[in-house]
Amino acid sequence: MKRFKWLYVLMMAVFVMAAAGCGNSQSSTAPVKENGKTVVTFWHVYTKNFGAPVIKQMVDDFNQSQDKIIVKEVYNPDMYPGLMKNLQADAAAGKAPSIAMIGYNYLDYFKENFKYTSPSELEKTSSSDKDFLEKNFLPNVLGLAKAGDQQVGVPFSISAPILFYNPELFKSAGLDPLNPPKTWEDVRADAKAIHDKTGNYGFYMQEYQDNWATQGLLTSNGAVILDKDSKAAFASKEAADAYQVYADMVLKDQSALHIAADEGIASFYSGKVGILAGTSAKIGTVMQSSKFPVMAAPYPGFPGKKVSIPAGGNFLAVTAQSPEEQQAAWEFIKFIMQPKYLAQWTINTGYLPPRQDVAEEPALKEAIAKTPALKVAFDEMPNL
Repeated sequence: MKRFKWLYVLMMAVFVMAAAGCGNSQSSTAPVKENGKTVVTFWHVYTKNFGAPVIKQMVDDFNQSQDKIIVKEVYNPDMYPGLMKNLQADAAAGKAPSIAMIGYNYLDYFKENFKYTSPSELEKTSSSDKDFLEKNFLPNVLGLAKAGDQQVGVPFSISAPILFYNPELFKSAGLDPLNPPKTWEDVRADAKAIHDKTGNYGFYMQEYQDNWATQGLLTSNGAVILDKDSKAAFASKEAADAYQVYADMVLKDQSALHIAADEGIASFYSGKVGILAGTSAKIGTVMQSSKFPVMAAPYPGFPGKKVSIPAGGNFLAVTAQSPEEQQAAWEFIKFIMQPKYLAQWTINTGYLPPRQDVAEEPALKEAIAKTPALKVAFDEMPNL
């Protein structure tokens, strides 16, 4: 789901992007060289406490694997809004990183306002792996980084909303931890039971500066967020009916906590909330931070309707300005898309991998066996 507030701010600044243009970048700008190697700058959004150590290992391994390209990873604070702000400033100055990590919610805006080279074009001009995308990615996964008929980038991280729950509070409320809620009415009933019988809150839905988690609630009842012309379309009976369930938990039952994300999630960690609707990207953090053995379940739906949930995460876009730098960036992207690296990324972050064959990696199989929440998230991929 697009972050409408931030998108509006960006749109107001589009005039500075006139020189940036859009579509395939085929600039004649000479690539940066260091000791005879082509320099590739890789912009990402992950900190040393979440994701960055794995990215650094990927970069180091690539740099040691060959002697023609050197990749330098650059952290951008404030997640995707921060990276987009920095990318906009560089574009206005006629500069750009080689690779930019773009949140899926910025896909359309990025396509229309920045220069990039489609991976479909890069694989055609590559000396090898000319069917890399088709061979390694399912169509629906590639579609996460596709705008119209244009493959803008390569999906890298995928997250899905899931339910985390406290089995101890379930037992205290007379509920069976092995029978988690499957529908939103189940969630409401279980949340009320937890609140009435333990005095704790029964439910919390993460509340960041977007409505990503809420989107899955609405779309699973048949609501549409944006129409085919990218205009708001969520003012519908389906959306209202779905949101009413959540509103009743907050206002009528008073069983759902309604506060900012950091406080709400911390309340779950401390055992004061029974069910957390959050992101699979935080599986590791949730498991490590909670004072009880966390269990997980798929995002709920509505009777007789298909569960439809939004994908979170990001894709990698090649924003390099010269053909040589573009191909160097493409080689790095292919390198880190190897199953062994994607498996480590999933194990360390909780993000789902874009390639199905990653699930066969021994290290990931072991991690899934130890952390069933990962399997819950994997099983949700067809609903994205």
